[in-house]
Amino acid sequence: MIGDKALQAAIDRYLKSVRPQAQAELTKVIREAMDRGELRAGTIDTAVQLTCEKIGLNVTLYGKVEL
Repeated sequence: MIGDKALQAAIDRYLKSVRPQAQAELTKVIREAMDRGELRAGTIDTAVQLTCEKIGLNVTLYGKVEL
């Protein structure tokens, strides 16, 4: 069985690997919306969905991006 520290380290590695891609995708669509004049400074409501069929994970995390 995996210990708590090893589990936390594995999850940290995963999150570090997906953060750059998520940031790039969000930046891209925000820039495009701003270029089209559809978005100005303000607050954007966002959501990230985490899923893993093998362990029955299906959770949506909500947040805001302040521009």
